[in-house]
Amino acid sequence: MASVMKFGEFKATEAVNPTYQRIKELELEDHVFDIETYGFTVVPAEKVATREFFEAVRETILRVGRERTGEDLQLDKNGSAGKYNAQPQTGDQFLLYSMLMEDPIFEEWLMNPTMYTLVDYMMRGQQQLSNLTSFVKWKGERTTLGLHADSGGDSDGKLPTCGDTCNSAWAMTDYTEENGAIAMVPGSHRLCRQPRPGEGEDTAVAVEAPEGALVVWHGNTWHGAFPKQTDGLRLNLTTYMCNKRLKPQENYLPNLTDEIIERNPPEFARLLGADDWMGWTDASGPKFENLMKYADPKMLARMAALRQG
Repeated sequence: MASVMKFGEFKATEAVNPTYQRIKELELEDHVFDIETYGFTVVPAEKVATREFFEAVRETILRVGRERTGEDLQLDKNGSAGKYNAQPQTGDQFLLYSMLMEDPIFEEWLMNPTMYTLVDYMMRGQQQLSNLTSFVKWKGERTTLGLHADSGGDSDGKLPTCGDTCNSAWAMTDYTEENGAIAMVPGSHRLCRQPRPGEGEDTAVAVEAPEGALVVWHGNTWHGAFPKQTDGLRLNLTTYMCNKRLKPQENYLPNLTDEIIERNPPEFARLLGADDWMGWTDASGPKFENLMKYADPKMLARMAALRQG
């Protein structure tokens, strides 16, 4: 009787086998299929994190928001930016930037197995954190959905087919169309371009997801948001990733201490660009020591094998 071929252990795909295996172990196959087909997926709360961790993250976001705005932000009340000044701001929303260094709980989130595995799949192992942000939104009016793709285009508006970025929003409150859910245009990631003015407004869908669920999307997917028609806050934690060849929105390296690196898995330092050997500022040239210290050991082994011929 012929043996059954075992996927996930092919020698020709050594670099992607671990990601494939994690996808199977975490039962994320359907979500990968969603992303490939429609450009986004919704991962249920029970596959993302424990309720205790979710509530701790949500309360930390609210604490940071209160400290920055000077306002008593409550989930069941409309918000205000107060004294906080960060761009862009509108009459019904502000963004809390630079969340990673606010509390170690966000370091733990960055290593979340479900989120990280889907990112690892989309970015083919070349991901770095571009920004960790919380969108604080309340009741307001909008004339458009603000549809756009996160990937940066060429001067002609074309986007790379491979996807240079990916994004996720961890819903800290229920996402419904009335509550100002994210708007997605299914399948738009395959067009590999930014939407034209008004394009996609009639085919966008509200991504409905209960609190604790994780919305993940391809960097080319057209998305925006519906206006929030109900009182209270719509809160999330957005984890935006980009390919290592791109410049991240936030520079984490000045605040990345040895203490932070040592209390986290090796992937953490690479996500924040600690292995980046470029960007030298003097005549000494490239900083290869960064690459050798923090790079993926398997990548270094492959490089060594190539040098040996």
